[in-house]
Amino acid sequence: MNLPKVTFGIINCNRLHYLKSCVESLIYCTDDYTNKEIIIVDNASVEAGTEEYLKEKEECGFKIFRQKERDTNNEFAKALNLICDEATGDFIAPLQGDVQFIVKGGWLQKYVEFYSEYGSAIGCMTFDAQRNERIINSQPFGLFKQDHVNDEFRLYVDPKRHPILGAADCMYSRQIVDKIYPWHVKNKSHEGGEDSETAMLTKVQELMNSGGLPRQLFSIVPQIPVSVGIYTDARGTNARVRGNRRYGDYWPPKESFMYYHIHDYDNIVEKANDNKGFPLSIEVMATPIGWKPPVDNQGNWIKNPIRPETATRTDYVELVKGQAPEEKEHTDPDYLSGWMED
Repeated sequence: MNLPKVTFGIINCNRLHYLKSCVESLIYCTDDYTNKEIIIVDNASVEAGTEEYLKEKEECGFKIFRQKERDTNNEFAKALNLICDEATGDFIAPLQGDVQFIVKGGWLQKYVEFYSEYGSAIGCMTFDAQRNERIINSQPFGLFKQDHVNDEFRLYVDPKRHPILGAADCMYSRQIVDKIYPWHVKNKSHEGGEDSETAMLTKVQELMNSGGLPRQLFSIVPQIPVSVGIYTDARGTNARVRGNRRYGDYWPPKESFMYYHIHDYDNIVEKANDNKGFPLSIEVMATPIGWKPPVDNQGNWIKNPIRPETATRTDYVELVKGQAPEEKEHTDPDYLSGWMED
């Protein structure tokens, strides 16, 4: 069987622990799908060990691109454009590099088969597990055809999500990419309204209104999410790089490349059979290895990204070329207690 080619493009900037987890978990979890390529774009990282890791992957056949200088407001969009320029896949999945894949085997072929069958109505297909609160607010999830209700790996329409994600972290068809890119690279900010994601969403809406894209496009979400965002800060966020600062607690995984337990495809499919009405949440899918999940007293996953404009001096470290960032205390000493004591 000739499988369509899938290009994964991963963007990194001074988060080597996350990059390793994303890349190695992707390799491990999709080893059954051989027709793929992996591109890494590094945005002028100064973190120790980054160049060594990039060289290692380059020797394994990965396409590696090293941006020489930082361009805070535009470097992410430039990296997305570079991935799309260099990708040779029928499907392209640009990733922000702060996710770990958590389902081994089976799922990538299901994505490709579904996209190949219904591509004219699909804007993108997502990977990440969502919080239970968001899933409840997005109901009802729909199927393209009712005869898919008994599929072992169900894929749903998310009615409240934009059909094309402006910041990627999903899979597009080559045909969609050719119509929507390039991403805007003269942005006034990294986020907050004058950024590349907002510009892309505006462009997509204009294309849909003008007939450049179908008016009926959908965002597709899996019942069994195949990746989880890496949350190393107890307040409910990952370490975020903005300019020359990295905000939030940042540490390597306890076990090899894994922040989370990886589910066997057959086992997680069996578990999902009792949950046919909506996707499994991050609270169900994410089982941290050696650290506590960032959940509240009711067991709900916390989402609380650190904002540079309100951050205090204890919330970030300075990233300087040739210098190791200063150590900082963790915001919640108990958060990593199991990890630190081993």
